[in-house]
Amino acid sequence: MPLDLYISSLAFSNKLSVEEIIKIAEQNSWALEFSSGLEYREDAEQLYMKAPIKKMPHNYFPAPKTPFVLNLASENLEIRNQSIKHCKKGLLLANKSGSPFFAAHAGFCIDPKPSELGKKIDINNTFKKNLNWDLFFTSLQEILITADNLEVDFLIENNVIALFNIINNENPLLCCESADIIQLFSRIKHKRFGLLLDTAHLKVSCNTLHLNLFDELSKVRSFIRGLHHSDNDGVVDSNNSLSENYWFLPLMKEFQNIPHVLEVRDISIKEIKSQIALLNYPYKSRN
Repeated sequence: MPLDLYISSLAFSNKLSVEEIIKIAEQNSWALEFSSGLEYREDAEQLYMKAPIKKMPHNYFPAPKTPFVLNLASENLEIRNQSIKHCKKGLLLANKSGSPFFAAHAGFCIDPKPSELGKKIDINNTFKKNLNWDLFFTSLQEILITADNLEVDFLIENNVIALFNIINNENPLLCCESADIIQLFSRIKHKRFGLLLDTAHLKVSCNTLHLNLFDELSKVRSFIRGLHHSDNDGVVDSNNSLSENYWFLPLMKEFQNIPHVLEVRDISIKEIKSQIALLNYPYKSRN
């Protein structure tokens, strides 16, 4: 059986309009993840709902008119409430479109600017991680009430920590490693709650924190309900294309029954087809 595979909107040329991306997905019978990176449009929700394809909203979609960084652990009440509201809207869109889940990134202990995402974050203030954890849990509990009511799963995606964002030997991001993820799921036990594992995020985080990639995966395996696929050099999360050396390929057979998302950035239609074929290949063991 082929994978339940979605193509992230990130995979398409940033020169294409949303309408053009939808048309290409329709022509190729591709399921589409409407993701972060799509600019604000007043009619974004209508475009999403009218798209005649299998689809799923993700994280920062639909982009708000005034940009902000979604942070469910923020000490800033306005940012936190805005983030909760956004996730509830995402769950509603997922419900209306028959999507398997809506997922958002795990919380941060600081509030980066939108322009700093994926780059070095300018951190001028100290933070109390236990406080951010408590705020994160409270946000999740509120969102999961909506998930229950709408009968849609809500997943948290693991964050990525690059070496340049380690501050005084402390990680300002939550859920980059198994210890945090285990803490999260030991505290929040809910049938509608799970992990969207971003394999590229885990690769960078393990390199930064000097952790074994496969050991970390084994510790969080039971929480995984969706997968994001891209690759990188282990230093920066760059959304590179997958090759036959992609570290997760030997494990694909173990995760055939959950949704997968190809989250490489800005590649051609021909390359997307090649990536789909690679992920669907019946893998043999690799060294």
